[in-house]
Amino acid sequence: MINSRQLAAILFADIAGYTALMQKDEQEALRKLQHFREDLEAFVPKFGGQIIQFYGDGCLMIFNSVVRAVNCCIQLQESLKLEPHVPVRIGVHQGDIIMEGGNIFGNSVNIAARIESMSIPGAVLLSEKVRTELQNQPDIDLVSLGHFEFKNVEHAIEVFAVAQEGFPIPQKNEIKGKFKQQNTTKSIAVLPFENRSSDPEQEYFSDGITEEIIYGLSQLENLQVSSRTSSFAYKGSKESVQAVAKALKVDTILEGSVRKMGNKVRIGVQLVDANNGFQVWTERFNRELEDIFAIQDEIAEKVVRKLELSLLGKEKSQPIIGRKTDNVKAYQLYLQGRNYLDQRINVEAALSCFEQAVALDPAFAAAYTGMAYAYFYKITFANYAPNEGFPNVQENVRKALQADGTIAEAHTMQGLLDFYYKHDKEKARQEYEKSILLQPKVADTYRIKAYFHSMILELDEAISCAEKAHALEPMSVNNCMSLGDIYYRAGQYAGALAVLEDLREKYPDNATVRDMLGSCYLMTGQLEKAKLIAEYHMEVPSQIHIYTASRYLIALKTGDRERVIQFLEHMLELSRTVWVNPSFISFIYYHLGDTELASQYFLRAFEERDPGVLYCNVDPLWQEFKEGLPIVQEKLKTLQLIS
Repeated sequence: MINSRQLAAILFADIAGYTALMQKDEQEALRKLQHFREDLEAFVPKFGGQIIQFYGDGCLMIFNSVVRAVNCCIQLQESLKLEPHVPVRIGVHQGDIIMEGGNIFGNSVNIAARIESMSIPGAVLLSEKVRTELQNQPDIDLVSLGHFEFKNVEHAIEVFAVAQEGFPIPQKNEIKGKFKQQNTTKSIAVLPFENRSSDPEQEYFSDGITEEIIYGLSQLENLQVSSRTSSFAYKGSKESVQAVAKALKVDTILEGSVRKMGNKVRIGVQLVDANNGFQVWTERFNRELEDIFAIQDEIAEKVVRKLELSLLGKEKSQPIIGRKTDNVKAYQLYLQGRNYLDQRINVEAALSCFEQAVALDPAFAAAYTGMAYAYFYKITFANYAPNEGFPNVQENVRKALQADGTIAEAHTMQGLLDFYYKHDKEKARQEYEKSILLQPKVADTYRIKAYFHSMILELDEAISCAEKAHALEPMSVNNCMSLGDIYYRAGQYAGALAVLEDLREKYPDNATVRDMLGSCYLMTGQLEKAKLIAEYHMEVPSQIHIYTASRYLIALKTGDRERVIQFLEHMLELSRTVWVNPSFISFIYYHLGDTELASQYFLRAFEERDPGVLYCNVDPLWQEFKEGLPIVQEKLKTLQLIS
């Protein structure tokens, strides 16, 4: 039987207390049921929806528009207040569904049902995905109820309630549903320990303690820990504890300070309840500064043990702090390299730091992984030939795994190699899953995995991974950009625009954000906005990647063919001295009408392991190119990315 997959808003509704009412007053129950069904049959088609199934006192519906679905819910609940009043609970979610024989299936249907199960009479509850699509609907007021872990749903989901006048909002004591457990997950952010010594070298010691505590806490079950990137965004900040906690969405904050006096070091630590600013726990440690790493590990271990007991009421027996290296200078260089990579401000400087670190400690697995990341960034953003760069990535992954086979990030990089370089998507999938099993709270793994799923057109999973990465590191510009990018690639333009417009306000000079935003405007028919975005930075770029190539399609679509020809000439000239993605040259040739040269360059792209070959499978801006050039279809079929 033929089935189809589509994106839809899924709506579950049922009558609260219907069974009890049937036992008490059968006629009244039937009157309410009739009112319920008549209203559904009247309102659902009016808002472009489809009733999939009535089941007893409930109903399953789908809509092709989130806005229409939620407006339907609001009018439906208003109508159901009329006599005979019907106490209906409603839950809404958006996601991929599979339609077969008049029925619908998929994880998204399960999530909608779980959200409906926690609703109360008269309320309309919806998922964070639905809320994202409603960002530009000022007439629909929403309030967050928090994050919930539902049965048979992998990730926690933030649930919102419609907060219009007359709509009840479930209180904590009213919320019941099909949960893994009630929403009791504790959360914490560890702020960078303050260096109160006159010696600036102690900065790395204080940073090291902070990082080890974050790592140790992330190993604990039922504790949500703000990532290193998010926590370190507040280094030196004068923001209040409450403001930081609100931004990072945590309940507690751990603060600390380090003061070196001669050969002694004093470390102070305090745990603060973000709700009221009160200290929950405080402790001081005084140590002789003989072995800096022994002290770092000891203090981190004790703090983690204390917090495990304070926050979770339990304690493990096995050690959870793992030392990365015994060489202080190597560790300092590693932290410097990490900082460069986190900000993407200087990949070459990051490489230099990691190279110096492994020269000092040839068994430093994390530094080898850092080098692998840096080489991949060079391939993606700095015109570094893949057939030269990927072997360097492979060699550093090999050394990292040889030094420590349990380092999760190395398995993530191995997955990158398997997919981008070896074109083995199933082996890549295994490596990503292995990385998550080893360390389930590394945002980079979820972000990279999101792109993997997008390029093999598993769009629901791509969105889930991008949202997970963003939840783990909400302060990461990289993760915010990736979230907007994945929404865009999945065709969820409202969500993409909400994320990217917010980023543009915060980082107005970030060219990549503007390129992404321009693509969204173009795909949503907002040509004037797209043109303004493109014209803002139409100087010829020294480095070319997928977003700069897309910039010139905007120029072409808005009538500036001459500028596109100039860009093509620039790419061809630049390619004499550095590697320039042949897929981008192919892309421009195609849109200028030269399919013969477009085909030749795409074949080169495939042979040279150009990442653009994979990107073009999912980017909406590249769909005409993908579908109109036969060589593209041929090679994507070879890679088993399309059937």
